[in-house]
Parts: sequence; structure tokens; C-alpha cells
Amino acid sequence: MPVLRHGTIMLKNGLYSLIALAIDGLDVEVGGVLILRDGKVYGGDSFVFYTGTYEDLDGRWRGELTSKEHTPTNRPIEERVQHIEFSGTYDASNVEADATAHVGKRRIRYTATLQLLAAN
Repeated sequence: MPVLRHGTIMLKNGLYSLIALAIDGLDVEVGGVLILRDGKVYGGDSFVFYTGTYEDLDGRWRGELTSKEHTPTNRPIEERVQHIEFSGTYDASNVEADATAHVGKRRIRYTATLQLLAAN
């Protein structure tokens, strides 16, 4: 359960699994892990790592990430670094977000679900 701060709910620090699905007609699913800790986000998957920040807004959260390739792939060069903006909600058992990834000149919208794996 998230820690209470003067009657408000706080997003729990810890390790989360990430599942994000593109919602703009693209068949793209992203999975990985994220570490949320005091307004900072770190994480990644087999090919990219994420760094960023978030704000905890008493049941809502928002932030931004940068996704950078760490293992070479055959993706086009403009897909190797992505800037991602997100906002969403959370409660004691669910963390969700809607995100927009800026990929070159394109924007791809995602819906994401996080599951707490280990609290910190």
C-alpha cells in the first residue's frame, strides 16, 4: 500500500514491471522494468534503457522519460532515442499511464500498466 503523507496517497518507491501497448493502430507492445524512486525513473528492457522524472500528485502522476538503445538493433536511426511524456493514475494496487513517444517526427500513443514487483 502506498505511504500516506498528511492524508494523501503517495506512489510507492520500488521495482515495477511495465507493459505498454500502442493505441494508434500500430501493433507494438513494450515490456520491461522501471524503478521509481523519489521522483526519478530508471529502467529498461533487452534493447533500451529509460531515464526520467515524475511528479507524484496524490493519486495521479506525470513525467517524462528518455529511451535510448543500449544494444544495437536494425531499427531506423530515428527510433534509437525516444522522448516519452506520460500521465496517469494510481491507487494501492494499480499504476496506469497514457504516454506519447516522440519518435523522429512521429508521435505514438501508448497505454501502460505497471505492477509493483518489490517495494523499496
